[in-house]
Amino acid sequence: MSIELDPSSQLSFRRPLTEAIKETLIIRNPTQLPIAFKVKTTAPKQYCVRPNSGRVEPGQELEVQVQMQAMKEDPPADFKCKDKFLVQSIAITAEREQLPPAELWPTIEQEAKDQIREKKIRCAFLPPLDATAQGEQNTHNVDASSPTHSFQQSEPAPGHSPSPHTEAIRTGINSSPNSAEVLTLKRELETAQETIHTLRSSIDKLQQETNTLRQRKPESSSSPAPTPSVVHLNQAQVGYPITYVVGAAVVAFLFAYLFF
Repeated sequence: MSIELDPSSQLSFRRPLTEAIKETLIIRNPTQLPIAFKVKTTAPKQYCVRPNSGRVEPGQELEVQVQMQAMKEDPPADFKCKDKFLVQSIAITAEREQLPPAELWPTIEQEAKDQIREKKIRCAFLPPLDATAQGEQNTHNVDASSPTHSFQQSEPAPGHSPSPHTEAIRTGINSSPNSAEVLTLKRELETAQETIHTLRSSIDKLQQETNTLRQRKPESSSSPAPTPSVVHLNQAQVGYPITYVVGAAVVAFLFAYLFF
């Protein structure tokens, strides 16, 4: 037969500990016999227990007030309290009912010490309520301000619409937080930029060659007439500048690369 305690394993005393703090320990008797109890502590000068002994009738409960005396100063925040309480209990049989209350426990300890049930409760020091609330508020603020896995898309300038490839990349990033897909899209973008740079260099080179050809002086009248193929090339250059031809090729390449 044993009693039930509430709290069952820990008595908590909230800071500041420079003031007297009172906590309640409830002792319940779930049995069909009266139970005698006694409360002991490892720090009797620090705690005052009322009542520190008594009896609990069957199916009843009793409140025990545990008051911690005020300390001269608060211990450090990381201080681990080692104080403990020991609650002893034993069933009161018909024979023990005849004993005076002052002789009950001395007789039990002499004659039926092996029948005594014991439960230990440790003590803990908690931070003050305002510090606890502040800690919860800080945790809430950190959670609220933590970055999410989606990227915000800025509004385009008036009259400007993003290219299909840029729009596809932004849509893909916003719709999926998968880092592998993001890396793949970045690599494709870098490859496209390198290709554009190469094509621009080719365009510049072709423009320089075209300007050189145009600046050449015509040969003397004794030189043979240009072949039909050369004349045809000059006509193509006059009708369609080389920059337009190369630019159209670049656009066709990018369109095929990005969408097919």
